[in-house]
Amino acid sequence: MSNVATPHYGIFSLSNVPPWNTHNEVVNKAIEQIVHADKLGFEEAWVAEHNGRRYGIVASAQLLLAAAAAATSRIRLGSGVSRLPMHHPLRLAEDYAYVDQLSGGRLNFGIGKAYDRLEFQAYGIPEAERDERYEEVFEIVMQAWRTGKVKFAGKHYRVPAEGEVADEIELFPEVAQKPTPPVFVMVSSSEESLRSAARRGFSFVLGQRPTRDDVRRLVGVYREEARAAGHSFDAIDENIARASQLKAIHVADSHEQARREYEHGYMWYVNILSNRAKVGLGIDELTYDEYIDRKTLILGSPEQVAEELASFHSHTGLGGLVAWFDAGSQPQEQVLRSMTMFAEKVRPQL
Repeated sequence: MSNVATPHYGIFSLSNVPPWNTHNEVVNKAIEQIVHADKLGFEEAWVAEHNGRRYGIVASAQLLLAAAAAATSRIRLGSGVSRLPMHHPLRLAEDYAYVDQLSGGRLNFGIGKAYDRLEFQAYGIPEAERDERYEEVFEIVMQAWRTGKVKFAGKHYRVPAEGEVADEIELFPEVAQKPTPPVFVMVSSSEESLRSAARRGFSFVLGQRPTRDDVRRLVGVYREEARAAGHSFDAIDENIARASQLKAIHVADSHEQARREYEHGYMWYVNILSNRAKVGLGIDELTYDEYIDRKTLILGSPEQVAEELASFHSHTGLGGLVAWFDAGSQPQEQVLRSMTMFAEKVRPQL
């Protein structure tokens, strides 16, 4: 049993398009997995956002989240992440407010700065402006959600633009969750991103690379930074309880079966050099067994996976884990079966 009182679990969708899947198959796989997770009792579904790369074909997470909101009734829906510098801030505030209303207040707003040089080039956004744009976009979104209107003049964005029609813009629709949907900072490798989340009082989701010892240390860093910023012990504990780490997971009848079934898709994914750096896996050439030994992914029978997860929560102190059942676009029947085994056979042991 884990010493975390009520661990929570989400699923992750990156929408990879390997050679054996069509774009249509991948688009529909994501929705089916989120609907299945909703029925099985998973607490969260997180969807990634990329463009110009085969490893992620959802350019605006709000599109997939809106479709998921209309098809589900209970599961919380998170952007993992919304790349703030890539979007016009008012449009972003409007889109996610719509998702929040459509879902009945189930939006988790996960934010990040983006990291792929190709994505900046594709949209004509100078990479050197990344941090400044991130801050301005976030400020505008928060202002829109909290006040229902925007009046902002910054270095990169001015809302409204200069003109004679209006000196402020109203937000339609308003958000369902007041004053704003919960904000999560996605932390791939930068400790400063974690410190920023702590100072602002936001929760976080860690990427795959940190080991359990690393995660435990980062949780300590978060606590220290949050306390220095004046946040209460209760608020800090709550944010850590809501925090998660992303992990590739596959559950089967045995460890050997799980290992065999997951290998092809997973290794297709991580063997693309640009992929490994993007998801925080590093750029070392590792074997499949080395990824397993480093616990970058968790494979096995329900009993083995439950034991690993209990150890994870106990050692790190994190309250949640985001399970990536579909890394490398695994066969859909296999993904759904693994999700079902997780919900029905792993969770009861935790």
